[in-house]
Amino acid sequence: MASDDHGRPNILFILSDQHNPKIAGFAGNGIVRTPSLDRLTAEGVTFDNAYCQSPLCVPSRMSMLTGQYCRTTGIYDNQDILPSNSRTFPRHFSENGYATCLVGKAHFNGEQFQGYQQRPYGDLFGQAHQPDPRRLPENYAHGLGDIPEQAGPSRIPLALTQTEITTAEAAKFLQTHVARSAHHPFLLSVHYDKPHFPINPPEPYYRYYEQRVDLSDHWHGEHGKDHLDSLVPFVRENFVSEGYYNSSKESHRRALAAYYGCVEWIDNNIGRLLDVVDYLGLASNTIVVYASDHGEMASEHGAWQKMVFYEESARVPLIIRDPSRAKAGARCDAPVGLIDLYPTLCDAAGISTPDSCEGISLVSHLNGADSGEKTSERDHVFSESVLIKKPEHAGCMVRQGAFKYALYLDGCEELYDLENDPGERTNLAGSREHDDVRQSLKTLVVEFWKPEQQLERYRRTPKMPHEKHFYPYSNQFVLGDGVIVDARP
Repeated sequence: MASDDHGRPNILFILSDQHNPKIAGFAGNGIVRTPSLDRLTAEGVTFDNAYCQSPLCVPSRMSMLTGQYCRTTGIYDNQDILPSNSRTFPRHFSENGYATCLVGKAHFNGEQFQGYQQRPYGDLFGQAHQPDPRRLPENYAHGLGDIPEQAGPSRIPLALTQTEITTAEAAKFLQTHVARSAHHPFLLSVHYDKPHFPINPPEPYYRYYEQRVDLSDHWHGEHGKDHLDSLVPFVRENFVSEGYYNSSKESHRRALAAYYGCVEWIDNNIGRLLDVVDYLGLASNTIVVYASDHGEMASEHGAWQKMVFYEESARVPLIIRDPSRAKAGARCDAPVGLIDLYPTLCDAAGISTPDSCEGISLVSHLNGADSGEKTSERDHVFSESVLIKKPEHAGCMVRQGAFKYALYLDGCEELYDLENDPGERTNLAGSREHDDVRQSLKTLVVEFWKPEQQLERYRRTPKMPHEKHFYPYSNQFVLGDGVIVDARP
């Protein structure tokens, strides 16, 4: 089915939240069931070294939305506000004839559309993550509880979960678009809330993994003080302040089973969404992108959550299926980032890329070009991080070739050889044998990040007075007359 007179492709952008890139069938995990993502991998190009530009929700999403690094947006924290007139990719596509819609979590602070023409369901006022079984607005209970201790089967009716509603609303958009505007292209962003905590999948998913998953041989937990003492202060502060490092081994195992269940739940919803695309005759002219805003430690190194530069946290799954050009089943080892999606989609759609974008187009990789480590424009990619509400704890990472290097505001460094140490157990920053590599990567980071300017960048960014989780309901519906109503629970 043609999308318009020029045959411009439709775009379906599926974004999950906090998906550890190692917990997927296409990543070689033999326990988790992800047939839908595995199908996308078989039909598209998988980028095995894709990184978020900040392993935290708001800065990562705003970087992806603008095609700019955090050093440019100034957004490092979950309360930071992106200006309403920012040159976002939905705004750019809307101005170039695309029907644009966002369903699900955006984590926008301030202006709630950022260029999307439609937003029928999502976190306009709330935090986009449903406490399970529910929060109690009459006593203003807020927050999401203890991550490992409260993990387990969901107690929310399936039809009322954000995950299922997001799929239903996305299918509704596709149905109405075909009925009303079949000859115009669309950009549909479908942003799921899982496998982000609360880690509560429907019971069948949890029960399947309950006796099938176990913690890594490198799990530290309970007796991990020696491990904690070996970490750089940034990582140690993150692990300790998040409060899960010393949780019991059993609670970690239960949470990991629930996390696996959430990954499969998202995969099931993606499969049903792809079935809708197929049934409506849209598949031949629809680019499908799957990514996640950042990863999840998922008990590795004894930790949960994100914000650190370990692979589980900073690397993300990224698959692009483009029927007109993607080499089915191809794998790309080049270091790429979510920052590259904006120029890639522009290039694939045949529209200009704004000069403000700092990413590069990945279309050459979709065309089956050399998938080695060097692109035509760069051979490395950066990621930045600031611990929530702790601007003095900040760092910048670069991935180049087999090495990952990180520099922190306090001067501490990390260097890992991912080829020989994929679990990042040995920090080589103090190794004389690797000093040339360390110094070369440090030069890259310092030139890019300009650490002496970091605190000023952080402080000058406008911030919300409080986070969105203080609102009693996680999501809202936008009705046909523009009225916004809370979605319960």
